[in-house]
Amino acid sequence: VKKKVSFKEKFEYETLDKEIASLENERAELTVKMSSGESDHLLLQKWSKRMEEIIKIVEEKSVRWLELSELM
Repeated sequence: VKKKVSFKEKFEYETLDKEIASLENERAELTVKMSSGESDHLLLQKWSKRMEEIIKIVEEKSVRWLELSELM
């Protein structure tokens, strides 16, 4: 018996898809910046920290997206 998907779950599923895409775009932009040869150590540290955050967030959101996709 398949569980009926709630409006909230459907909305979350659609929102997660957009959030993941946005984070992936930000990650791509950071990769370009980090590969540009920028010599500012503090800026590189900041970008690196944000990259780690993005990777973690994308992993978490992807797991939830997969959980919801199984209900769809």
